[in-house]
Amino acid sequence: MALPGHPDFWGKLRRGHQVHRTRLGLALPIRMDRMPAPMLRVDDPIFPFGRIIVDTVGQRVCAYAIPVMSFLAEGAAGMVAMERLMRYLPNDLPILLDLRWRDPGSAERCAQAAFEVWGADAVTVAPEFPAEAARAFAAHRGGAVFWWIGEAGDFQQARRHARNARAQGIPAGLAIGAFEGIPAGDLGDLSWIALDVTHPSMLSPAASWPPPGVVFVGEPILYASPRMDFQEAAREAVERWLQEVAARFPVE
Repeated sequence: MALPGHPDFWGKLRRGHQVHRTRLGLALPIRMDRMPAPMLRVDDPIFPFGRIIVDTVGQRVCAYAIPVMSFLAEGAAGMVAMERLMRYLPNDLPILLDLRWRDPGSAERCAQAAFEVWGADAVTVAPEFPAEAARAFAAHRGGAVFWWIGEAGDFQQARRHARNARAQGIPAGLAIGAFEGIPAGDLGDLSWIALDVTHPSMLSPAASWPPPGVVFVGEPILYASPRMDFQEAAREAVERWLQEVAARFPVE
C-alpha cells in the first residue's frame, strides 16, 4: 500500500491520463555523445539539458522514465545529474526507474535507493528476478514492479514471475521492449508498459493487445535535432508521437 501523501504508480498514472489525455510517457536517456550542439557550451550539461526537455514537453506527457545506465555511463557527474533531475520532475506524475535489476539478494537496498532516496514510483527488474524478492520493492510507498522483456524469449519467464507477484498482492506488470512474437491473448490480465520505443512501427504488433499503462519514448524526442532548434524539434516530435500513440491506444 502507498503511504499517506504518496499516491502509488497507478494512481498517479490515472491522474496523468485524466489531465493529459494521453498514454505517452517521456524517457530521459541523456547521453553526452548525443547532446545538441548548443548544450555542449554549458558546464556539466546533463541536468540542464534534461531540465530544458522537461520544461519544453512535460505538459504533454503522463509519466517519466529514468534509464539508470544512461546516467551511470557518464560517471559521477551523470549520477549527480540523475538525482537532480528526479527531484526536478513533477510530483504528480509517476516516475519509473528503469533498473532491470537482477540480484534478489540486494533487493532491499535497491528498493531503498529507488523509492526512498530517489523518489521513484516503480522499477523494472530482469526477467529472471523472483517474485518473492519483489516484496522488498512493494514495501516502499506501494512501489510497482515491472518485469523487463527485451526479447520474445523473455516473455514466459517474466510473465510467470509477474503473475506470482500479483498473487502475493504486489503491484506488478510487464515492461515490454520486444513486441513481435508475443500473442495478445498471452498477456492475460497483466498490466503492461512499453519501453525503448523508437519508431511507431514497433507498436503495430501490440495494436490488438489491451492498452498499455504508458508508452515511453525517449531518443526520438530528446535528439530530434542536434542544432539550435532542438527545443522546437522536441515539441514537434512529441506532437507526432501523441498522434501515433492515441491512434493505437486512445485514452477512454
